[in-house]
Amino acid sequence: MVSMRAFQTISKALKFSLLFLLLIKLSSAAIIEGKVYSWENFEPLSNVIVEINTTPEQKILSKDGSYSFNVTPGSYKIVAKYYEDGELVMMAEENVTVVKEGVYRIDLLLVPVIEIEEPKLGNITFEEVEVKEEKDVTIYYSLLLLAAPIFYFALRMKRAKEEEIREELPEDLKRVVEEIKAAGGRITQKELRERLGVSEAKLSLMLADLERRGIIEKYKKGRGNVIFLK
Repeated sequence: MVSMRAFQTISKALKFSLLFLLLIKLSSAAIIEGKVYSWENFEPLSNVIVEINTTPEQKILSKDGSYSFNVTPGSYKIVAKYYEDGELVMMAEENVTVVKEGVYRIDLLLVPVIEIEEPKLGNITFEEVEVKEEKDVTIYYSLLLLAAPIFYFALRMKRAKEEEIREELPEDLKRVVEEIKAAGGRITQKELRERLGVSEAKLSLMLADLERRGIIEKYKKGRGNVIFLK
């Protein structure tokens, strides 16, 4: 029979072993995160299904276009899909290789899913049908390859412009922009004043400055104004 002291020693050794293995796993973990954008306006897209082929597979429904996955080193494929009325209308795929721990930023640009209409057979031979299908697929992917760099650089320019605007703005105007952004890009002037805790006169001057810079738009609604980020 094993003595109580020996049993306690074995139990402690097992606990240390499990803790050591857990620390090794955590130390080698990485995070893949990013945002999903629409090709139409380069804005974050809501209600997107994002999945990654880990084991087991991870899949989320992103309400605001953001996603994040915990992974271990390896090669993965990230797929984002956007549906309208139950029909897949836009998607994106991206391969990523994780070699060490850290945060990997992968933004996805969703492009339309184009269905290639099957040709009517009639008197067309099967060889002609195969050639037409191959030609249609080649044209489709060629257009995607040509358009992808344009979308990518446009997105980069948009981000650079946003960073430039934020750097140029005084601190009080930056705070106004951040509050409007936190409200989803649209907020009433009354609610904005309550959030900022400033006088109506000061807020009107700041909004006029932002409108002059082309950062916001102001529309009359009833007795108040609604502020939009451009």
